[in-house]
Formats: sequence, C-alpha cells, structure tokens
Amino acid sequence: MVQTFEQPYTVDTPKAVQAWRSAWMQELKSWHSPYKLIVDCSKLTFVNSPEVAAAMATMFKFFDGLFLRSCTGYGLDPEKGHEHLPFAMVVTFEDAQRAAGARGMRDPSAPADFRASIQFQNHFAQHVVEMSFSEGVVIDSKDKILTLKSKLTNNLMQWHSKWSLLIDCSNVQFDPAFKEQWTGVDAFLRGFFMKATLGYSPSDLVRTNYPFETFRARHAAVARLESEGLFMGNDAQCRSKTSKS
Repeated sequence: MVQTFEQPYTVDTPKAVQAWRSAWMQELKSWHSPYKLIVDCSKLTFVNSPEVAAAMATMFKFFDGLFLRSCTGYGLDPEKGHEHLPFAMVVTFEDAQRAAGARGMRDPSAPADFRASIQFQNHFAQHVVEMSFSEGVVIDSKDKILTLKSKLTNNLMQWHSKWSLLIDCSNVQFDPAFKEQWTGVDAFLRGFFMKATLGYSPSDLVRTNYPFETFRARHAAVARLESEGLFMGNDAQCRSKTSKS
C-alpha cells in the first residue's frame, strides 16, 4: 500500500492522528492480505509531543494487528520533524521501494504517463476528432510521437468516414526539433482519410512551434473547417463520444 497526502498535512494533535487512522482504515477495507506500507511524507509535517507520540504508537499497534508487516516513509525532511516519526524514513520513492522489497512500482507523486494524458472526443456528425491532454505535456521525443500515432490509430477503429483532427493545444507544446517526426504522422493519418489538422488555444505565443496551423480560440479553428467544407453541422460538441483508447 502507498499512502500520499494530497495537501500539506500537519500531525500535531491526537485528533490529527485519528484523522490519518480513519483514512487509512477506509483504504484497508479493500485489502485482504498482509501488506507493506510506503508513505509519501513530502507534504507531511510532524510536530512531536508526548500526546502525539502516544497516539501514533497506538495507531501503529492497531494496524500491526491488522497484518501490517512494515512501514517506510520517503521525502525525508528534518525541518518537518520527520526524524520523530515512528517508522524508517528515506529520501526517495526508489529508496522506499528497496527498503520495502517492493520494486517496480510507479511513484504516485510523479505525473501520469504520457499515453494516459491523451484524450479524444469523436464528433461523428461533424466528421471531427478532437484531441486534448489532461495535463501539461511537451512533445519532445520520438517515443511520444509514436505514442500519439498509436492512440490516434486506435481511435480510428471507430471511424468509417473522412475526418479532420482538431487539437486543443492549451496543455501541449511541441519541441521544434520534432516537427519532421510529426509530418510523418500527418502523412500516415492522411492515408486513413484525415482531411486536415488544426489546433486552438496554443499554450505558448510562438505559434510557429506547432507543426500545424493554430488559432487562439476554438471557434476560430472550427470556422476554418467550416469555410473549407471540412466540417459539418453547427456545433462540434453535439452527438459526440469520448474515447480513452
């Protein structure tokens, strides 16, 4: 089990310990076997006192009785009182994995993988595939280009007509060094009946960094598709379907 604190959290009273215990117990409902615990302490501040230390000791004794085998924390910061925590503290997530004997896990504080950030809305009535990104990304490697190509190709399994690609650029930037790589993807997609690629809401003001034409607003990009006969219907949001392929 890996525990993280999404917001800064201070353990300075028995009540704060009890809140931690309650959240832990809620998560434990889905566990049915002995487990090791790794705690991300990067946002945790521990204020030691006899009352808090006693509450922590009671909490860990309770969970030891519920098959907790070991606990390791990472994000060691002496200024946050981590040396007083009642479990071993290390610096990095990788260190914690080694200490727990549980290698190969993804650091929960790390950004989600690039492939998972790519999202699609299929506007079938308008013959438009709209691509967006759930978090900020930079297209700066051949692997990312190939991942984009793979997800777009998978999404096209739902299509049986010509289409245009509309890209929400608010969360994506392109490294100019990989423009040529994108050109290859563009040529590949045109072989699968893609008619045009346009972007909108560029995340930087240097539009030339994008390997396709961009517009400041979505409606302007849609208007261009309409004016060139590459767009059908009045609203690209109607009759749409989200894809996570």
